[in-house]
Amino acid sequence: MAGNLVKYMLQINNIPWTIGRQQLALYFSQFGYVQNATVVFDKQTGFSQGYGYITFLKKQHVDSVLQHEHTLDGQNLSVMIKYGGEDLNNEKFDTRN
Repeated sequence: MAGNLVKYMLQINNIPWTIGRQQLALYFSQFGYVQNATVVFDKQTGFSQGYGYITFLKKQHVDSVLQHEHTLDGQNLSVMIKYGGEDLNNEKFDTRN
């Protein structure tokens, strides 16, 4: 795997458009304290891009998440470790925190 692990961060894909950062954080808090939750929105349309990020304080919380399958509002989520830097300041996206 290339790149450096960004402090205990997971990328969450296939997030239903009905889910915001608070619901995402609430769901993943069952695995440990969620330091930050972000859902990415398109700045022009205001619609969810269907992905976001969760940051945990401890590696074991990330490990626990990765050992399970996840479903929110009937959609299966894809979860992966976030490596390297993503430009979340891109003018096309809005990370409503």
